[in-house]
Amino acid sequence: MKRNDILKKLMLQKNLCTADLARMTGIPYTTLKSIFDRGVEKSGYGSVCAICSALDITTDQLELLAREAGEPEAHGAPDSELFEMIRDFSEDEMALLKNYADYLRFLRDRK
Repeated sequence: MKRNDILKKLMLQKNLCTADLARMTGIPYTTLKSIFDRGVEKSGYGSVCAICSALDITTDQLELLAREAGEPEAHGAPDSELFEMIRDFSEDEMALLKNYADYLRFLRDRK
């Protein structure tokens, strides 16, 4: 079972719809719909964290459920230590972190 399907199943178990999750997380409805249709792997880490938090699971638990269902590990998934380090970052801090990651990619691509 794919990660997005696991999240949808958890949502149904909690009697939540996409609109409920949008209100709980602050993530636009259309973004959530896209995540559930296209897959978690194509979304931002902050969004996945917010969804998992609203569903009372951690991203590590989501990964474990996916592996138990036969899904391979998320491609290039950072280790859980990094996730723990940024778990409590504000939106502004996450934006700064994303900007820095973009800057590092820019430097790497210049080589």
